[in-house]
Amino acid sequence: MDNNDNRLKRVERNPFHGLMEQMDAFFNESAKNFNSLVKRPLNVHTYETKSNVIVEAELPGYKRDQIQLEIIGNQLRIAVEEFSSNEQERSYRGQRAERTITIPFTISEKETKADLNNGILQITIPKKNSSRRFIDIND
Repeated sequence: MDNNDNRLKRVERNPFHGLMEQMDAFFNESAKNFNSLVKRPLNVHTYETKSNVIVEAELPGYKRDQIQLEIIGNQLRIAVEEFSSNEQERSYRGQRAERTITIPFTISEKETKADLNNGILQITIPKKNSSRRFIDIND
């Protein structure tokens, strides 16, 4: 027997060999699931019409209950969450992504509308809304 055969036999007899195999398996499985933890970007397009600011987010595959819209002053936050579990493998995977869009005026919650059609979320924000106030300037 040469030295390589002796080293292989020592590795096989090592009491930590089984532990090392389990650790390798754990880290390999974790690496496979890493991509589900990384936020995928939300594609968002913003444009204006004469009377509205339109925000469109591409959300293919998301359902209404996975989408959250929040108005914070002059900002619109779009967040999506996707979770799945596999009872056979005892695994739970989750993914969350969000995007915040700033509008140059306060957004009216009452007058802003949102529709989800064919994976496209369209938010219509009126430019003239009741929450906007203009101040007169005295001469």
